[in-house]
Parts: sequence; C-alpha cells; structure tokens
Amino acid sequence: MNHEVDAMAVLSGQFDPRPYPFPYLAVIANLGMPGTVVSGLMTAVGMLKEHGWELVSVANTGHSVLQLTAFLKRV
Repeated sequence: MNHEVDAMAVLSGQFDPRPYPFPYLAVIANLGMPGTVVSGLMTAVGMLKEHGWELVSVANTGHSVLQLTAFLKRV
C-alpha cells in the first residue's frame, strides 16, 4: 500500500481512508486539478477530516511545476 494519494481520488470518492493501515498520509494536488490547486487540496483534506485525519503541514513538493502535498495524521 502507498503512503500517498492523489487529491482527485479523494474528491471523487475513489479513495476510502477507513481501511488505510498507516498513521500518516500524504495527499498530493497538482495543476491537473479543476479549479485551483489550493482549493482542491483543502477540500480533499476537509473530506478526510470527517474520517479522523488532521492536517499537519502543506509543502510545495513539485520541482518545476506547482505540486502541493498535504501531510495528515490519524487522530
């Protein structure tokens, strides 16, 4: 199992956080998202909050393009 998930998978309901076995999760958003990258990422984080996840930090993890990664921990 991977420790990261695309924000689009969260937004579309393709990612189910309930069986995810690890205490930390990275959610990645990039320019391919509809709307703004920040809005898409924060919406995905908000959806995961409903399942017991808490935002720890956000970083730009893209080298030559904007790619934001939100790091979350299970509460």
